[in-house]
Amino acid sequence: MNVLWNELIKKNQNSALIAEKFPYGIKYAESREEILACQKLRYRVFQQEQGKCGGNSSEKIDQDAFDEKAVHLLVYKETPQRVVGTYRFIHAADRVSGMYSAGEFNISGLDGLLSKTMEVGRSCVDPACRDGSAVALLWAGIADAMRRSGMRYLIGCASLEDTRASAAVALYRHFCRLNLLDTQVHAEPAADYRLNEYDETEVETIQKDSSALREIFPPLLKGYMRLGAKICGPPAFDREFGTIDFLILLDVARLPDRYSRHFNIKIEA
Repeated sequence: MNVLWNELIKKNQNSALIAEKFPYGIKYAESREEILACQKLRYRVFQQEQGKCGGNSSEKIDQDAFDEKAVHLLVYKETPQRVVGTYRFIHAADRVSGMYSAGEFNISGLDGLLSKTMEVGRSCVDPACRDGSAVALLWAGIADAMRRSGMRYLIGCASLEDTRASAAVALYRHFCRLNLLDTQVHAEPAADYRLNEYDETEVETIQKDSSALREIFPPLLKGYMRLGAKICGPPAFDREFGTIDFLILLDVARLPDRYSRHFNIKIEA
């Protein structure tokens, strides 16, 4: 298992188990078998359910080069062998190019923060377990990783299910109006990840329809923004994976007090 995982486990306690709330529990993956179970769940959700590209269809796993250096959270139901939710963390350490997000975005302003930054991604929950309990445990896992690691910043791609460029532009302009752009870190889509052309009339129609904006707004991104996360710039279109992504940044040291108490996180600014 990688160094980052070992360091996380040494913080505060030696157990990989984070929490249990029957019938669910959440823990850090401790073996290749547990990581493989996470990858199989990602394949079922991303490819079989959502029809996204990527993955290894012959082995029925979703896997990339970043999995080897990532810490994997897994939510299980009744037994750790039945994985129903997962999330992963990557510590880029000393270079922006070591991040998954750097493949989609040209990122500036992050270099000075890297030693205290954890990248998150590949979040998914089994469709039969989206009753709120499993998702709540994933948030508890994120909080535990931040406490154990002492990291101050979380960064990562938040994906839209809607792949219309007009929808993404409308949501981006909505964020701009609400002053939800980060002022320290900026990201522009890399050349191959720029949005397709869009219809300005359609963008304006979506902007005027609050219910349409709510439908586009993904739950994970809503959750991060409640915690105070900001977007780092305009969205990118990952054509290989079939998603439109916003790069988000959360400063854990500036969590609203109610969330800092709820997750028991106190990181100095």
